[in-house]
Amino acid sequence: MRIGRFRLPTRWRSIRLPYKLVLVYTPLILLPALAGIYYLTESYTSSSKAQAAEYATDLLGLMGQKVDDRMRSYEQLSKQIMTDGELLKLAKTEPESAYDRFKVESAINEKLNVLWLGADQNSYIRSIKIETPSAIYTYGKNAIDEYDVRNSEYRTVVGEMKGGARWFAPQTFDDGYTKLRAFRLGRTIRDEKLNELGTLTLVIRVEAVGDIFRQMKFQEDTALKLLDEKGEPLVDNEVSIGDVKASRLLSFTDDRLGNGWTLAVQMQLDRLYEPIFSTVRQALFILFGCILLGLVVTHLLALDLVIPIRRLTMNMKMGIKGVRPGKLKRFGGAVEIVEMNDTFISIMYEIEQLIDEVARQEKKKKDAEIRVLQHQLSPHFLYNTLNSIRWMAMIQRQDNIKEMVDALNALLTYALRGSGGPVPLASEIAILHNYVAIQKVRYQHFEFAVNVPAELEQVEVLKFLLQPLIENALIHGLAPSEHPGEITVSAVSEGEHLLVTVADNGIGMNEETVERLVRGLSASPTDRLGVRSVHERIQLHYGTNYGLSIRSEPGVGTSITVRVPMRMDGSAEEKGERSHA
Repeated sequence: MRIGRFRLPTRWRSIRLPYKLVLVYTPLILLPALAGIYYLTESYTSSSKAQAAEYATDLLGLMGQKVDDRMRSYEQLSKQIMTDGELLKLAKTEPESAYDRFKVESAINEKLNVLWLGADQNSYIRSIKIETPSAIYTYGKNAIDEYDVRNSEYRTVVGEMKGGARWFAPQTFDDGYTKLRAFRLGRTIRDEKLNELGTLTLVIRVEAVGDIFRQMKFQEDTALKLLDEKGEPLVDNEVSIGDVKASRLLSFTDDRLGNGWTLAVQMQLDRLYEPIFSTVRQALFILFGCILLGLVVTHLLALDLVIPIRRLTMNMKMGIKGVRPGKLKRFGGAVEIVEMNDTFISIMYEIEQLIDEVARQEKKKKDAEIRVLQHQLSPHFLYNTLNSIRWMAMIQRQDNIKEMVDALNALLTYALRGSGGPVPLASEIAILHNYVAIQKVRYQHFEFAVNVPAELEQVEVLKFLLQPLIENALIHGLAPSEHPGEITVSAVSEGEHLLVTVADNGIGMNEETVERLVRGLSASPTDRLGVRSVHERIQLHYGTNYGLSIRSEPGVGTSITVRVPMRMDGSAEEKGERSHA
């Protein structure tokens, strides 16, 4: 029995992870989704769509047809009026008196009365206005503001239609006794030669659309609206849906009206949700069953995936901390995770071998360095020799030889002692004085000046950074010159950078020589080997954004500027902090 109990987990662990995911998520997700989609689709098709969608779309289409027919009848009436020859003739008449105007208006009313009769929808026409440059004629009841037909904006909009019908959103008008809301239908009147005579306006009460809304047998909680091109409501059936979530509303629109307006209907679905709720309850039972199945499968996945992944993570952390590969644990689980753990352990073995190889190479390198140092001249012997020469110079009272030996001794001490890292600028300047003292024995006719602010003396620079530049100035600048020379070292700060300039008043260089020298800084060796070595040291130490820049003019001199980052000497910073505290 015990063997049979462990047979299933063993087989499960031997299956690849992609196949496991298929076996797990097929019953967990696919089956509930298919069942839920089937029942919800069946319920929605048999209840919601059958009872609401088809009902609403049919009635909305029928209502849209009625509204469109009614609006087209008004457009047709306006077209008959504007194309009637007798009316055009009367509209062109310019009355000379109020009596003549009355006679023209009476004749127009008689003609319009004939056109107005015979259609039930014409009963919604409140007034017909014919406006010409010389008069305004009214058929029906007038308004205090003449229905705003004299408005320049109204005339402009109607004129842009070039004789076509233009519907205007409902407005409230007042005839002195009552107020009403009405549409306006405007057209431009033109004669047979297409000369503009004026405007024709039909004032139509909003009940022309509202009565159609009331005649349609929608549910009591259904909102009907006539919308303009921007979606703003023009006329509605005075039913408010209220604050109802969009998911509980059924909305339809019909944009087939000829003037660009749209009919919209909204109805609540609470009455239609009962069949869906019943289906949802059934789906929930299925879902809970799938969740229970998922928990069981998740437990199996935890045994096969989660726990092995945690052990793999622990192995990786131990490997990063430096634990030897032989102490890392092997474990069972999914085939992929076991392979990852074995690969990681193999990599750690290779890293261990590489580290051992690097250590052996470093040991060989140190041994080689020791052998090189053993073959070099002993500094102690060199110091003793220099001290002997110094005492001989003192005995023979050769002060110049003594000073030269002292300067050379200081140079050797500066070069051989210390770690070889950056030094304060003040130390570099001090050693330059010793170097200049030695060089003055050979080059006697030159002066050396230093202009370094006190606040920059503790900025770190590379050791022997400036000495090759001084040597270059002596050999190539001042030595060929026939007049007394001068070398100046100056330093300034520029933001986060230090600029140290070594300038001489020697023979200088022409532009072509300067360009060749600048190219040589990053190319093949040039005759200015010391300058190139300084440039390479700076870029190796600080990066390619730093280095040397050269300016020169024949007969005037040469200046070489060193650009390095502004880094203060650590000991100087500690002293400054203690003094500040």
